[in-house]
Amino acid sequence: MSTTTVDFFATATEAERQEAEKRSLCCCEYIGHDKQPFHILGCCCNCEDFDLVCTRLITCKRIESRNVDGMLIAFQDRLRLPWRGGAKRISPAALGPALIVPLMMGLAALNAKTAIVLMLALIGFVSWGLQLAERIATRTTFFLSWIVFSIIYMVVIFECEVPLLELLPEENYILLLLSFGALYSLYRTKQLAPLNLVTAQYGTTPKDELPGITEASSGEEQAEQQAQDTVLGIEDDDENDPGISSECAGLIQHAQPNICDICRKVTPRRAYHCAVCGSCVKRRSHHSYWLNCCIGERNYRWYLVALALSECALLLGANLTLTAVCHPFLVVRLLGIPLLLPDDCSEVFEDFELGISFIVAAYAMLISGYITCVLVRQLYLWYRGTTLHEFKRAPASNGGNRNRVWSNWRAILK
Repeated sequence: MSTTTVDFFATATEAERQEAEKRSLCCCEYIGHDKQPFHILGCCCNCEDFDLVCTRLITCKRIESRNVDGMLIAFQDRLRLPWRGGAKRISPAALGPALIVPLMMGLAALNAKTAIVLMLALIGFVSWGLQLAERIATRTTFFLSWIVFSIIYMVVIFECEVPLLELLPEENYILLLLSFGALYSLYRTKQLAPLNLVTAQYGTTPKDELPGITEASSGEEQAEQQAQDTVLGIEDDDENDPGISSECAGLIQHAQPNICDICRKVTPRRAYHCAVCGSCVKRRSHHSYWLNCCIGERNYRWYLVALALSECALLLGANLTLTAVCHPFLVVRLLGIPLLLPDDCSEVFEDFELGISFIVAAYAMLISGYITCVLVRQLYLWYRGTTLHEFKRAPASNGGNRNRVWSNWRAILK
């Protein structure tokens, strides 16, 4: 083939690519990582690394890691969902819970022994996943997707499988109200998370360009603040003066700025760097892998409200489900409303519908137990006037000031 022919084909291919980029894509088309147009039906087509891996696997030859990495990158790029204006990429981590949660619930509904084994395996798997995410400090949508699909499956099974004839309409309405309130609070927690990040308004001047200024550590800041409070007899300047925000107070009260060693920004008082978010966070509590965001100054109240409403919704849903599929007994009547508790659940696994309802209730109680531990810990830290990040850094000495308990609650509720 002549050089002119090769140049012609190259020019034609480039022209087609530019034309494809200019024209609007249909719902099943997309532009791949190599800037070439693809169709979602051709997910395994035209992948040289995949062909090479299959060939070497069949011929029993050594498979190089770069070919495996290229194959996985191509698969991840081609895992798409049809969408208006072009197919959208789906993260494999976000897609995993959509298959794991219903499979786990379906298998656990077979018998009691399978349910116990799967529940214990679930606890171990989630604990290992959280520890792995914290160790490598990476952003992942796996746990957020787990929450979303768990809520979807629990609501669907409760509304479709649980015998609603044995439930009062008021009970169902209260459960839906608590569920929507918890979902809205979680949404607001994640929506306000970017406002916790320290922006460029505090400056990005390196320490080397600030002569005669040394960096103040967080411990030195807290010791200095406590000394000022003791000598002057005041509680907290940034809390008593509504005209001064907490982030500005951190810059006004100290003669020397606190500069982050990682992001090189002048940070306010009680702001700490998050390795996952890659930025300093105002009054950072912790990074929530379940919401894939940091909990800090702006979304801490919504986070507590979401935990409380989720706890109420899960406990109420579990109670209504268990009293519907098991033999209930009357405990007491409150304002004419009977309070029931399950008595005998030995027959729930004889029918799959009853079994899956029982598993959903047990799953809800398992989640509520975890939320109870998190909520109690956060309320205790709130009472002590500290955050989880500060408590982990100095658990023995950083306990907050008990004389300022009312100021801590007022700062959250205002």
